[in-house]
Amino acid sequence: IRSFDHYFMNLPRTDAEPDFERFWEKSISDIRKTSIEPEINESSKKTTQKFRAFDIAYNGFLKTRIRGLLYLPKKKKKVRVIIHIHDYNSYIDRALVRHLNESVGHLFLVMRGHDMIENRLPEEDRPLGYMIENIIDIETYYARSVYLDVYRSIDFLRLINIVDCTKVGISGKGFGAAAGFFTAVNSNRVAAIVVDSPIFCNLPLSQNMSQSDAAREINDIINIQKGKKHQIKKNLSYLDIVNFSDALTCPAMFVTGLNDTIAPPECVLGLFNRLKCEKVIEVYPD
Repeated sequence: IRSFDHYFMNLPRTDAEPDFERFWEKSISDIRKTSIEPEINESSKKTTQKFRAFDIAYNGFLKTRIRGLLYLPKKKKKVRVIIHIHDYNSYIDRALVRHLNESVGHLFLVMRGHDMIENRLPEEDRPLGYMIENIIDIETYYARSVYLDVYRSIDFLRLINIVDCTKVGISGKGFGAAAGFFTAVNSNRVAAIVVDSPIFCNLPLSQNMSQSDAAREINDIINIQKGKKHQIKKNLSYLDIVNFSDALTCPAMFVTGLNDTIAPPECVLGLFNRLKCEKVIEVYPD
């Protein structure tokens, strides 16, 4: 049995490319030039006893329409909002929707390419393949697109006059946690973040340990295109949230499990240890 220190005593080095900051500054500058074209329609079918529900959409990276559900408490006006981001190859957690905090609004984003997952049959539960989409070209790589889509959700909320966008919360799971972390680093409107079992976290280590769908897809393409291995690993370094760790300033709560084979606890705790902001972590033995 490994001791707790085996997991806790980790402090990964960053491996950001020399143009890392410049790359992301340009990425954010470019996407903010894209018109958002916000869409918000109240849904009587999804409205609950305590919340009004709205189907929403906006333009993400390369004008891909990003969709989601916005729940606003009926008894309050102009509330602040928590953005919820599900994991890769997953969908909005309906159980979570049934137990929402009534003091705030909740925006559930649907990750690009995941619209079809809600109604898929068990026999259709197969790898999506999105995580290797354009992986050789960092400019159009799927993971970069998701980071920018989530960042863009803040700008979407700013255009919705029925919410208070001065301070926003983020709660992300797995790859959604990584995209949320990126957004919290790059938006001064994020007041706090929950980072639940993040992937794309210390990739040099996690790619050799994680049994996630994302890690499997990436490792498979590396094995097929061995000549592109260096380029793929370089591109992935732009997405590794450890390389953003020194820039997070808002309070953060982390969640990890010591037997988690998807988001290895060594990697999650390593990222946690690097943070200089107010922080807390829940560590579960299972």
